[in-house]
This record gives sequence, structure tokens and C-alpha cells, in this order.
Amino acid sequence: MGRRSKIGRRTFLAGASLTTAGVLAAEAASAAPAQAQDPPFGVPGLQKDYDPAYGVRRGTNPDIYSDWGIQRADRVLVYSRTAGPRHAHLGRNLDPDNNSNAALSLPRPYRITHDHTNPAVWPLPLISNNVSQLGLIRMLEAEGIEVHITEDVRAIQSLANSYKAVIFNSPTRDTLWDHARGRTTGGTRLDQAREQLRKYIQGGGGFVGIHNAFGTEYNGWRWYEGLLGNANYYNHGANQNGDVVIVNNRDESTKNLPQRWAFRDEWYNLVPFPTNVNFLATVDTSTLLQGPGSTHPGHGDFHPVSWCQYYDGGRSWVTTLGHDSNQYRENSAFPGAAEFQEHIVQGIKSAMGLIPFCTPATVNPNG
Repeated sequence: MGRRSKIGRRTFLAGASLTTAGVLAAEAASAAPAQAQDPPFGVPGLQKDYDPAYGVRRGTNPDIYSDWGIQRADRVLVYSRTAGPRHAHLGRNLDPDNNSNAALSLPRPYRITHDHTNPAVWPLPLISNNVSQLGLIRMLEAEGIEVHITEDVRAIQSLANSYKAVIFNSPTRDTLWDHARGRTTGGTRLDQAREQLRKYIQGGGGFVGIHNAFGTEYNGWRWYEGLLGNANYYNHGANQNGDVVIVNNRDESTKNLPQRWAFRDEWYNLVPFPTNVNFLATVDTSTLLQGPGSTHPGHGDFHPVSWCQYYDGGRSWVTTLGHDSNQYRENSAFPGAAEFQEHIVQGIKSAMGLIPFCTPATVNPNG
């Protein structure tokens, strides 16, 4: 018997005769009327929130969430590996594969835990210019959340049930590609971290994307684009002042914020535009004196900067905000820093499941 291969919903035998293929095609055609109302892919019984572009269920329906009953500690993993340009708020490169760290012989796996300068835990401590990492530690530990910091892709490869959320803190480009393994003779599974992240989300994990989480994994990994809400980085305009406008004041990440607050950022433009998500905040583009970006058509009167969704069994809360180092500092005089910090802390807590997640902007009268 020939090797079986699947094409759509039909199963053919490799090398089967045209006659056999014709019979199968006729049988499929005879069943077509009963499937005429099926969603794309012609698979009966799919839920309305199934997205064929990414092959997952996603949207604002809480039923998408997969509660496997896993007991996770109040702990998050902050991941900021940069395989390209590095934002200043990340500070010194912590990646052992980076050329600047080649002589340090850093052990694997490594991460920073509570004692961030303990050489027995990790030989390269955070320093003052690792501003966003230090800021996230300060903000989240004040909420009783344990924070682990890493830029080792193998920490994602071994991602399991240790964390209530994974925070992508401005990683860059192919951040989940194991370049070191690729340099090994016969190296395989270079994208193992992608697989583990997906399994983690499918098991009810939480994901938080901050700023350049939109500038990573955009070279062909469609599942990650879906995790961002059917959205991806296109470009950004000038780093300039603008007003953030809250469009949903019922969500936990926005309810304590003013309806409008001044901020300064790069104001990312997106292609595609996020869909079937719970929009939380926008930028009022009329307040951007230099416009949203010279080569982008813009988002009209609705330019989102934060939103959330359920995705493939997990939770995803994302924001394009967070470019400047001063946005993460304690008692910062930077306009909007306090509001930004409140926004991301509550967004992280909601993705962890510590507080309600992704509350809709209006009450559903049907319950």
C-alpha cells in the first residue's frame, strides 16, 4: 500500500490512480451541500471564534481559555533577548551568545532570581542601565510576584508550568531561534523555543508583550502574529509627545487610569491591524505634531496601543508602549510614567490570572 498523505480533509494514497482519485473527489462533492455553511477549511462544528489564518481559537470569549487545573506559583519570566538592535531601556546585553559576552563563559541555563547579584545563581548581575528589567522587578515584587529575568533562549525551550506569565520585554527579531545550536555540527531543533512557547500558551499560560514584542518573530511565524492579536510591526514615526486615550475603563489594567494622559513614545504602526480583540487604549494621532509615520497610511481616528485577547488556550495582554528608559524608573518625572507603570502591572496581573482578565468595555445584556 502506498504512503498516505493528507490534503485538506481528504486522504489520498501517494501514487493512487486517477480513477481512485476521481471516485474520492465525487464522494467529497456529494457531501458538499451538507457542509456549505461550515466555516473556512470545511471542518464541521468549529466554534465561531476559530481563526483559520492561525489555526486557533482566539478573541474575547472566555471559553477559549484552557484551564488545565495547573497550580503555578505567583512567578513570571521576563524575556528580553535581542538578536538585532537593542532598546536602550534594556541596558547591558545579557545574552551569553552575544559577541560582547563571548569571554565570560556563562553557564546555562541562567536566570536572575531574588538575589540578583548572587554569583552562585548567575555570574552577570543586572546593573543600573538594565532599567526596564530592574523596573519590572521592583513593580512586580511589590505585588508579591517573583520575577525571573533571562535572555537565554534555552529558558524558553524548557518553559513548562513554572510561571503564570511570560513577559516579552522588547526582544528583537529572531529571538526564539537558537543560534548557538545552529553553529553546532549537526545541530537540530533550532526553533524548539517556539514549540515550547506554544505548548505553554495552549496549557493556559499567560503572555504579556511590551513595546518591541512587536518587533520580534515577524519573519514568517504566523502563530506569534496571532498571539499579538492579528497584528504585527510595520514601522513607527518620530519619538514624540502624544496623548494616550483609554477606550475601555472597565478592564483591570485601565480602570484606575485617567481617560486621557500625556506620554511620549515611538507610536508603532501596525500591519495587519489587530482584530477580534478587546481594545484598551489608543493614541490620539491629532496630538502627534510630526504625524504617525511618513510611509504608513496611518490608522485613521483609531490607533490602538494596548489590547488583550484569549488565544489558543491562553491569555495575551499586549502594548506597543514602553520605548523610553524613564518610563520604568521609580518616581520618574517622565510624563505618563506613573500611568504606564500602573497599566502594565495590572495587565501582567490579569494575564497571570490574579485579577479578572480582559474585561469588555460594555456590559453584555445577555450575560
